[in-house]
Amino acid sequence: MSLEDELRAVGRSAVVPPVDDTLTATVLTRVADIPVRKRLRDRWRTFLAGFLVILAGLALTPPVRATVAEWLRIGGVQAQPVGTGPSTAPPVPTVGSHLSLEQAAQTAGFTPKLPKQLGAPTGVEASKGFVATSWTGVRLEQFQTGIDPLYMKRYYGSLEYVEEINAFWFKTPHDLVLVNKHVVRIAGPTLVWERDGVTFRLEGVDKARAIELASGTS
Repeated sequence: MSLEDELRAVGRSAVVPPVDDTLTATVLTRVADIPVRKRLRDRWRTFLAGFLVILAGLALTPPVRATVAEWLRIGGVQAQPVGTGPSTAPPVPTVGSHLSLEQAAQTAGFTPKLPKQLGAPTGVEASKGFVATSWTGVRLEQFQTGIDPLYMKRYYGSLEYVEEINAFWFKTPHDLVLVNKHVVRIAGPTLVWERDGVTFRLEGVDKARAIELASGTS
């Protein structure tokens, strides 16, 4: 028996208290004009729309943002939780090129922002839509957020949401992967945030210092 047949059988066997005949006739006429399959589909669409609205509302509350980040992008970074990951990370790589900030801006197509507390970087490199800068033991990458993410971070453990700057702290070493699945390297604890269409990755300092530097980036 099909679903439609079962629904019709339930309808015929249901006991309904007497109601006004005029109202009954009007309702039955209108309902009869809508195919059963369409009514079921519309019910499902209504339920799904309501569920997505609820989910979107939850995603905007700080307590669940760290969970949402497991399957949504953080700017140009896709966070992908894994069961296990690297236990240690090598030193933060320094930037070997020494472009001026003006040259980097011209190459990247946007003006890079730097933490005021660190002063002038010791290395600056750039490509289209991307700028990397480094200081002693500290590396800051920034890139324009596009339709597709630039990086995928395969991490284990939980993410920590940093409410004051709307950022996420990757507290454990993790694989840093380009979207073409090429593993770039193992990255240490990293702060990731987005501002004005640009995604930032700050690596090489502890959480408190990273938040301080990110707050002073301009």
